[in-house]
Amino acid sequence: MTIKLPSHAFVALAALGWADGTFKRIESAALIRAAKECGIEGEELAEVERSTKTRVELASFDPGDLGPWDRVITYALASWLATLDGVVSRDESAALAQLGERLGLEAGTRKRAASAAFDISVLPEGGRPDRYDFVKLVARLKEKLPQLAK
Repeated sequence: MTIKLPSHAFVALAALGWADGTFKRIESAALIRAAKECGIEGEELAEVERSTKTRVELASFDPGDLGPWDRVITYALASWLATLDGVVSRDESAALAQLGERLGLEAGTRKRAASAAFDISVLPEGGRPDRYDFVKLVARLKEKLPQLAK
């Protein structure tokens, strides 16, 4: 079971990382690893990497081609990324809310997606970007949001 998301979803996640004005090394490592886990490579991976070095804005993100399940996964990954440094700033919280709106996710769906991401992050060593288990995230999301699961 793998996660498949287009590269522009990861660029939107980078915009969330930039919300507090800086993109931390731990956030960059996590985002790039997640993109690779989703099969992003070549020029698309280079685009994701650039988005961790040069500020990108969430306003440019168009989720139009993402299906409901991809939107939930994108939001869950965003929730995870926002908590990696141990502090969710007011700006990051606002950006997360804006991303949820852009994705068209209801508040309850957002809460369950964020909860699933948190559940995986608290597994042994799950808080480390190199140990976060994306397969378990998908499984947990399927448990919490079976009506949206593919």
